[in-house]
Amino acid sequence: MTGSTDRHGTLGRVFVALVVVLLGWLVVKFAVTLPTLGAGQTLVDFDAFYITGQLVAEGRAADAYDPAVMAAIQRDLIGHEGFMPWTYPPPFDLLVAAFPLLPRGIAYALFTGASLAAYLWLLARLAGPALAAVLLALLPPVYVSLVIGQNSFLTGGLMAGFAALTLRSRSAAGWPLGLLVIKPHLGIGLGVHALVARRWRVLGIALAVALGLSLLSTLLLGPGIWAAFRGGVDAARQALATDFYPFFRMTSVYALLHSLGAPPAAALGAQVVTAVAACVAVAWAVLRRLPPRQALATACFASALVSPYLYDYDMTIVGVGAALVAGDLLSRTSVTERLLMLALMWVAGGWGMIHALATAGLEWEDRAATARATIAFSAAAYLLLLALAVRILSRPRPA
Repeated sequence: MTGSTDRHGTLGRVFVALVVVLLGWLVVKFAVTLPTLGAGQTLVDFDAFYITGQLVAEGRAADAYDPAVMAAIQRDLIGHEGFMPWTYPPPFDLLVAAFPLLPRGIAYALFTGASLAAYLWLLARLAGPALAAVLLALLPPVYVSLVIGQNSFLTGGLMAGFAALTLRSRSAAGWPLGLLVIKPHLGIGLGVHALVARRWRVLGIALAVALGLSLLSTLLLGPGIWAAFRGGVDAARQALATDFYPFFRMTSVYALLHSLGAPPAAALGAQVVTAVAACVAVAWAVLRRLPPRQALATACFASALVSPYLYDYDMTIVGVGAALVAGDLLSRTSVTERLLMLALMWVAGGWGMIHALATAGLEWEDRAATARATIAFSAAAYLLLLALAVRILSRPRPA
């Protein structure tokens, strides 16, 4: 048994090393492939960060929240519609303001590479010997986030930092929780966990960090930035009720129901019920004194159920929850169950990538039409995955 365990451990370490090398190579590859804005008539999510950074540098931060302005800038860069709106809170504007200080390719490589490295390091701290299994499950959302230069490694790293510090009963867990003000809906599950656990110092630090960054944003960008932000959010809310967003890439209950034909109001109502149920589950996990790792994992999983606006790349936060309970899951599952969980996670975090590969040869207009007709199976896969995980964790740990 010891020899088999050692072999599995060695294979796991080799797999992790190979994946890390591959991801590093991909960061360099995409930095070289897209060295400037609009290279190859292509824009990815990082380019929206870079464009907003340029607007901040020009003293036009509020224009980033104007859909017409952002659409025009992006259309001029690539020659066709491919609009990525800007709805991030003003504190995130402060971060992206630094990006235009460097050429686009280098800025992408530094931001994506550094946040990915921090995310993987923290995952390793949480997962321990189960890191290889966790990383295998996360390959689709990690790849998607890397390709488009999203901030999900940053948000996932902040969530992992909160979990690691909370496991050590450190009040410093409030720092990463407060920094999630850049994407606040992702921190709701963590906030409920801290509140029900009566971690008042953690909550105090988080509130101070969030308010401090908001005040700094106001001082540097002007008080009008908040009205512009609200306008951008309102525009996004209206767009969410139409077929503007690629629902097939979203993992929310709202996206699933709306892609199946449910009216926006009904889909939103179901999303609200889901969000409340998710927060109640976190409170229950804390009050019932579940093992600390399981309670924190519940908070991470719940955070991915709150917002109707949640993309495949945001499944990196689910990876934090998986890292926390990977050992418990692996010790209670058969090979068949592990393969089923892997398949569900790959669909939850990779359905959009599967669609992109399947439509790669189509014209842009045809790809957009196909996207609008595609059901958000990723959301269904995530719900099934959670149900299976709950069932497995309810089993007694093998002797």
